[in-house]
This record gives sequence, structure tokens and C-alpha cells, in this order.
Amino acid sequence: MSPALLRAINKGEQPMDFEKPGRKARLAQLGFLARHTFTIVGRNRALLGPLIVMWIYAAAMIVLFFTGLFLAFYESGNSTWFLIAGALMFIYKFFFYNRAELTLSRLTYGTAIGGSPTRGEARREIADLKPQIRTLGLLDMAAAWVASRKNKEGGLMALLLGGIVEVWDLVNHFLLPAFAIDRLGLQDGIAKLKRLKDHVPEALVGVFGIDIMGGVIGTLMAPVYLLGALAGIACGLFLGGHMPGAFSAGTLSEISRDMPQLGPIGPDTVFNWLPVFVIVFLGVLLHALMARAVTAIKVVYFTLFYTRIMHAEDLAPDMRADLEAYLDLDEGEMADSPAPV
Repeated sequence: MSPALLRAINKGEQPMDFEKPGRKARLAQLGFLARHTFTIVGRNRALLGPLIVMWIYAAAMIVLFFTGLFLAFYESGNSTWFLIAGALMFIYKFFFYNRAELTLSRLTYGTAIGGSPTRGEARREIADLKPQIRTLGLLDMAAAWVASRKNKEGGLMALLLGGIVEVWDLVNHFLLPAFAIDRLGLQDGIAKLKRLKDHVPEALVGVFGIDIMGGVIGTLMAPVYLLGALAGIACGLFLGGHMPGAFSAGTLSEISRDMPQLGPIGPDTVFNWLPVFVIVFLGVLLHALMARAVTAIKVVYFTLFYTRIMHAEDLAPDMRADLEAYLDLDEGEMADSPAPV
């Protein structure tokens, strides 16, 4: 919920402007944040460590799952082990990612106050935060379940569930620096939000909730999925007779008896699902990697935001002025002042 809406409700007024930015606006905002976040990363390349670790984990999880599906086409008994391993990694990812995000938050804080901490030093700093990691992981699992329910509901219920997920996404990214920097527990971390909520810039509305995942990444991936699907179907049709039989769907006449002859494609053309399978695998993998990158940008942003509000005196003097426009998402001011380097 935006500060403008909160103020309007508290005053008994009707909020006049409570529309989330369109997809183009959110893409522009994401590009703005990515550009200036990576200039901050340039101060300490160790900030890339947690992102790379999350990328490796996400890739391994997806490869295991799709390997299991691939072997299932061949009716191999080994497919079950790969599918179970992928499922276990999927469950554990909620805890693994939160530990990596806490490490990134601690690295960001250490860099913002003028240091050059390493990933190993940051991990040692958060070593005693296992209860917080478990709490965040369990809450993320609950949010994922709510998000899945949202897609099955309609009307007001879908709106309500979507709001819950969006609020948790915002709260989660405020809690990460509260845990990583001040080592607070969940109750004390929530209490900090009362002070932080009055400083959230208006541009945050619709940017850092679930919409950035389903909206921005979905927008970026839409042409990839479309072109990939067309390429996969074309390859499956033109090369289907030369591909593994385990993925064969048979001739088009078996799929549809009314299949006409369309140039080189006709009733006797063999269609094979392997190219589509490969395209889906690559699409899911790319989507997961992009999602982790967006998450890393959010962690860096909210950690710097938290530091400015709660520990302004700790910020390195050469970063204070440059961070103001970045944290307020003010592209105009950022254009007039040098970006952090």
C-alpha cells in the first residue's frame, strides 16, 4: 500500500491517483534500477557472489527436474530420482535463497559505509541468523502457496490474495536488511517498518511487488516464449522423422484425421516433441535466472534504503548525495548528477 493511499485513508480522503505503472513504465523503472545498481556493484565486485550462487542453484534445480522429465519419456526408472532431487531443491530453495539474500544485504551495507567486505566475511557476519533464515523461508513458502491459490481464484478473492503476496514481497525486502544489519528478530523487524513506511517513494507502487516478477519478466519473456514455441514446432515438424522416437507424437494424420497437405507438411509428416521440450527448458531456465537478478537488484536497493533511514550516519560521505535520487527513483535528478561508481 502506497504512502499516498495510507495518508488519504488516515485523513478520510478519497485517493485520487492509485494506479500502478503500466508495463512500459515498470520496464523503464527496472532498467533505471539495474543501471544504477550495477554502478554500485562496481564499488565491490563481491556483491556479485550471492547472485552467482543463486544462479548456480536455480540452474542445477531446473536441470535436475528436466533431466527427470527427459528420462521419463524413455520410461527410465532413474527419472524418479532426478525428479525427487529437483523437488527437494525446490523446497530448500526458500531457505537457500534467503541466506544468499542476507549475505548480499550484508555485503551491500559494508560497501555503503565505505568498506570492501568479501562474501566469506559477510557469511560469517550472518552465521548466527539461522532462526531468521528459517522464518523467512517458511513465510516465503506460505506466500508461494498463496500466489498459487490466487491464480486459481477469481474476482475479489484473487485481488485479496494478490495483495497479500505483494505486501509480503515488500515486507520481506525490508526485513532482510533489518536482520542482516541490526540482527533483529521478526517482531522487532516488523516494528521497524512503522518508521520506514513513511519514507517509501511513490514510485515503489507496483514496482517491487509480485508484479515485477509476473509483469516485467513476463513482458521480457513473452517474445522469447512466442518465437521459441514457433521454432520448436517448426523443428518438430520438419525434423521430426529424424529425432528420438521416445518424443514422437506420430504422424499428423494420427493427431488429426482431417490434416490437409500444406506444402511439405501433410498427413504423413511425423511430429516430434523434443524441440518443444528443449525450448521450454531453456525458457524456464532463462526466466529463473532473470528472476534471481531482479531479486538481487531489490535486495541492494532496499538495503541502501534501510541504511539511509536507519543508519544515515554510517554511509560513506561520497555515497550520500549520489544515493538520494537513486533511492527515490528520481531519474531526472540522477541524470543531473553522476551515478555512483
